[in-house]
Amino acid sequence: MEMKSNNRMMDKIRLLVLSLLMLAGCAVASAQSSDEDYGALADLDREMLQNAVRMVDDGLNDAAQHDLDLLVKKYPDNYLVRYEQLYNFYMMKKYDEVVRHRKFMLRNKHASPLTFQLIGNAYDYMGKREEAAKVYQQGLERFPDSGSLYLECGTLCFMAKEYDKALALYNKGIEVEPNFASNYYRSSVLYFSAQNGVPWGEVYAESAILLAPNNDERHRELADMMVSALRDNITYTRGDSTVLKVSLATARNLKIDADNNVYIEFPGLYEGLMTKALSDNLRKTDSLTFDFPQLIDIRRSMVDSYCNIADTLYGNSMYLFEFQKKVIDAGHWEAYNYYIFMNTDEEQWTRWYQWQGGEEKIKAFVDWYNEEPFRLGDGRSVCERQIYDSYPRVDMMKSMTIQAGLLDAKYDDEGTSSPKE
Repeated sequence: MEMKSNNRMMDKIRLLVLSLLMLAGCAVASAQSSDEDYGALADLDREMLQNAVRMVDDGLNDAAQHDLDLLVKKYPDNYLVRYEQLYNFYMMKKYDEVVRHRKFMLRNKHASPLTFQLIGNAYDYMGKREEAAKVYQQGLERFPDSGSLYLECGTLCFMAKEYDKALALYNKGIEVEPNFASNYYRSSVLYFSAQNGVPWGEVYAESAILLAPNNDERHRELADMMVSALRDNITYTRGDSTVLKVSLATARNLKIDADNNVYIEFPGLYEGLMTKALSDNLRKTDSLTFDFPQLIDIRRSMVDSYCNIADTLYGNSMYLFEFQKKVIDAGHWEAYNYYIFMNTDEEQWTRWYQWQGGEEKIKAFVDWYNEEPFRLGDGRSVCERQIYDSYPRVDMMKSMTIQAGLLDAKYDDEGTSSPKE
């Protein structure tokens, strides 16, 4: 009985957070009605098309196909009708029927990135990946700012185990369409398994959650990956000596360009922020659990250090930190973190929500978020390719001062540290 009650409560909260402004990243979705094509239909035929689309959404594909076939016969040159027919074929896994109509669809003036996705994906499911790649490339030539087509190209490389190429394509998709969540999701999966990639995995995963708050399955997966990566790469042992070991980055590197401008690479800075935050927290708790209160404290300390010591070094090129500072200043940091990690420990979440004022706090956060959503673009980014876009030109001394400020713990040759007593 208790488990069922908790599940109902969690369902209630998931419905609540769906009121967040959202930008879902769907792989393939039904076409948007063009005024020209929709207006060309007689009133009864518009009603028939709307009903057919509802049937497709409800999984009544055979019934929908009957009506769609009648409409295509009556309006053979209507792109919207033809798209809905092919989308239904796609959902019925009749991929040969989808690609059979490729010329009309891809050359049509109403074609969109979804059109190229639909036909490219059909080729992919047929095992014709070279043909799929050609279709996606054709789509990018026509729609160079389509994050969804870069996603498809990257996924073909991922399936071929060309992971560096896949990551580059996902990042390009993020660059051209920064609010398309799926490229952050795919990238984070690769970053979490890559050398020097955990810091990028953390910020990409959190960005993906914020950009697609309606995708509960991915939210759970991403939050689990975020916590697991910390558990796997941070250890704290007590014995003859107390040792904190943080292994999020392979090195804390500086980058120097041809004009002798100095840059602190993001993974190293992230590890420095994390190390200082952990050192500060362990002075108080002397235990590394990564439970919600500790995560909230550590992550706040990271944001504070980024603002105070690193002087918001990357500016809006790492807008996630800027956004987190806005959440803190608005007084919603606790609720924000419980939202991000809500699926990783339902017992902790339930206790907070039911007995520690969580219900009112999460509602207040949602209300605030509706007014101040996490949105990228217009100079705001979370992207490895753009991390230095708003980076101030600083000299070596300034860079070393920032790094020294983050080294609140003394490192030995193995990269371990001991919190100051």
